[in-house]
Amino acid sequence: MRILQSALIVLGFGYGVVSAPTLKQPERRSFKVEAVRRSNSIYGPAALRKAYVKYGIVASDIGLDLDDFEPSVKVAAAVGTESKVEEPELTGAVSAKSVEGDASFVSPITIGGQQLTVTFDTGSSDVWVVNTQLPKDSIEGQTAYSPTKSTTFKNMTGSTFNITYGDDSYAYGGVGTDTINVGGVTVTGQAIGLPTAVASSILDDTHSNGLVGLGFTSLNTVKPTQQKSFFETIADVLDEPVLSASLVSDGVGQYEFGTVDKSKYKGNLVNATVDSSGGFWKFESSYYRVGNGTLKKHDDATSTIADTGTSLMLLEQTVVDEYYAEVKGAQFATSASGYIYPCSAELPNLSIAIGPQHLATIPGDLINFQEVGTNTTTGEAVCYGGIQSNSGLDMQILGDAFLKAFYVVFDLRGPSIGVASPV
Repeated sequence: MRILQSALIVLGFGYGVVSAPTLKQPERRSFKVEAVRRSNSIYGPAALRKAYVKYGIVASDIGLDLDDFEPSVKVAAAVGTESKVEEPELTGAVSAKSVEGDASFVSPITIGGQQLTVTFDTGSSDVWVVNTQLPKDSIEGQTAYSPTKSTTFKNMTGSTFNITYGDDSYAYGGVGTDTINVGGVTVTGQAIGLPTAVASSILDDTHSNGLVGLGFTSLNTVKPTQQKSFFETIADVLDEPVLSASLVSDGVGQYEFGTVDKSKYKGNLVNATVDSSGGFWKFESSYYRVGNGTLKKHDDATSTIADTGTSLMLLEQTVVDEYYAEVKGAQFATSASGYIYPCSAELPNLSIAIGPQHLATIPGDLINFQEVGTNTTTGEAVCYGGIQSNSGLDMQILGDAFLKAFYVVFDLRGPSIGVASPV
């Protein structure tokens, strides 16, 4: 159910060389891409593991296994264990199918005339896709891009990309350029990573055929010449150099490039200055409040990033502990890799500072992530929280569990990030 009571509250406290892809459209414009939340048949610990891998977090156990908790899916088998569901045809500027997976949003693009389903990721800056240069048996069930079937593909001789994560997950290989079409805007000469090796933990997700990074160019991994991110490439032809995200919790959401749609939010956008030096959409977020409790300042992680490619909210340990202290029956379970609680428990709201002067409130019922098991003593369903620990990382990660509560604008001018309550 779409939640409308997300609110913004004013606080009283004071205080290398880049190549140049080209675009066919000379006029400025905007375009839309529908983003569909994958179904709720998701295993919470798998979503947490994916986030930890992405940010190089090596988590130590911070709790004990619970004798009376039985996971509905074993952790070791969770990653990549999915069943397909049929979805109705969708309508819109660019349609997408809702599929099972790990609670991300997927959208269609066309590369060299071949349609692929990808993840738009503000937490990275490479474009890379599953392709036919990978071993055939490793891409079964995937839609693979074939350079040989594209009349516009060109190999970038001597160029490589290499994305490595916190564990032994990776994607690396050569680079080529091709024509990408997203929502009607055509980019020619966009650099695309064509991995010749991808970790099985990544290829297990057969519902996403690649990634379009929407972070800043400094995160791009192409060598010897770093390449522009897709967002920065298309910025010059947009009406405004912005990306707006409306990631609804129960249906078809939307990414919209080039415009801010005032009909999709209430009140005013609250803007925070973004520090893009590290390549992320990072902003100040020094304060928080659990439910109707006292406004508090973070102990450590005051830098926060907005990441459409992560499912959960990964917050400072103190905040996580305080939050679940207010949830009846909540406990940390290593067998679930995070905090669990009776599904019948009422979850409090959580308020997070956006910049130095505003507070964004996420409704408690949007913070529940998924049912993950059963209490073997009471027989009651056990749920997994959308808030989990960042395990000491020097920044907090606001993934889809946060973003779906708001209308969010990523603005290259400044740069800045804007947040508003959705209609």
